Amino acid sequence: MHRHDPVAVEALTRKFLPRMSSGHGRLESIGGGSPEAAVAERWARSREFLLRFIRDELGGDADLTALAERVLADGREGLKLIEGSRDRTAAPRARLEAGLEVIVETDGSRPVFLIRDDAIVPGSSPPGEWTGRLTDVALEDTLRAVIRAVGRIDITHPAAPFAGTGWLIAPDLVATNRHVAQIFVDFGAPGGPRIDPARGPRIDFGHEFGGRDSVDPRPLTELVFCGARPVPARGIDHAVLDLAIFRAAPSGSERHLAPLCIGGGGALTRPGTEIFLAGYPAAPAREDILGDVTETDRVLRLLFGRLWGFKRLAPGAVMPAPAGRTMLHDATTLGGNSGSLVMGLDSCPAVTGIHYGGSWGAARANWAHPLSAILDEEGLRGLRHASLGDLCRAEGIDLVEFP
Repeated sequence: MHRHDPVAVEALTRKFLPRMSSGHGRLESIGGGSPEAAVAERWARSREFLLRFIRDELGGDADLTALAERVLADGREGLKLIEGSRDRTAAPRARLEAGLEVIVETDGSRPVFLIRDDAIVPGSSPPGEWTGRLTDVALEDTLRAVIRAVGRIDITHPAAPFAGTGWLIAPDLVATNRHVAQIFVDFGAPGGPRIDPARGPRIDFGHEFGGRDSVDPRPLTELVFCGARPVPARGIDHAVLDLAIFRAAPSGSERHLAPLCIGGGGALTRPGTEIFLAGYPAAPAREDILGDVTETDRVLRLLFGRLWGFKRLAPGAVMPAPAGRTMLHDATTLGGNSGSLVMGLDSCPAVTGIHYGGSWGAARANWAHPLSAILDEEGLRGLRHASLGDLCRAEGIDLVEFP
C-alpha cells in the first residue's frame, strides 16, 4: 500500500477538484447526496461511458477494455483520496493521477466531443450539463456554422499528414499558428517567405471520425500576415506572437462556409467564462513535450490515440492569468490543438482567441492569444498586412465588442 501525506493529497485535490466540482470546492452527488455517493456516481458514470465508447467507436478492442478497467480502478482510489475517506492506496501517485485525468475526461466534467456532419455527437461524451448546453436548439445553427468554418491543414510530409488546425477569418483567409506555418513555409527564401510547394498545404473542413473524410479542400496560396519572430522549436515563449494568416484558393464547393468575426472585451477572458475549442487534437512530437512524459500521458495516448487528427470540440472555462496577450483555459486538448479557435459559449460566433500551446507532464496548462489583445501588434515585415488590425480593416473583418 502507498501512504499519501496531507501535502500530497492537497496537491492532488488542487489539481483535479476544480475540474470536477460545480464551484463549491467538493465532490458532489447528482442527487445531492454524500461525498461517498459522489465518488460512486462519478466513477460509475465514467466506467459506463468509457466501456461503451470503446465498444461502439473503437471496435471493442479487448486490450483497451482491460486498460480502461485498470485505469478506472486507479481513478476510483484517487477519488476516495480526494474525498477524504482514505490516506492509503494500492496504486502509486502517478497511476492515481492518470486515473483521475481519465475520469475527468470521461465523466462529463471536461469532455471532448466528436464531430459529425458539422455537429457534436452527443454520445461521444457522457450525458451532462455540457451536452445539454451544446445541443441547445437556440445555439444549434450558430454552432454548426462555427464548426463548419474549422478545418485541418493537411500537408505532404513523411512524418505527419497534417500540420495543425485552421479556421476561416474571411471567405478566403485562414488563421492558424505561426509554429504551424513554420512546418511548410520557407521563411529564409529570397524575396520573402514562400510556401514550400513540396509540402502542398491545404485546408480541409472534413476529417470527421466515423463521418466525412474530406470537405471542400482548398490549397493555401499566400502568407499574408504572421508574428514577427520565429516560434522556438522547443518550449514556449509567450512573448512571441504565434499567429499566421494565409490566403486560400477560392472554394470549389457550393457548400456555404461562413467566416467568423473577432470578439473583444474583458468579459470574454474573465476567469470562469465558459469557452470551447474547435479543432483537430494531435499527438505532440517528442520535442513539443514540456517536462517528462508521465503515466497520465502514456495512458491518454493508449486510450485516445486513435482519435488524434479528427475534428472535435472541447468545452471548458477561462482560468486566472496575468492580464495581457495570453489567456489560460482548462478545456481538454488531448495532446495538442495547435491553431484551434477559442470561443465563448455566450459570445458565439465571435472568436475569443487562438490556442497555441499546452504543457504535458505533471503541470498542465493551455494557452491562447486573445485576438483583441494582439490587434495592433506588428507582424513580420514585407507581408501584405502589417498587423492583425490592419488585416481586419482591409478585409472587412468584424470586431464585436462585449462589455
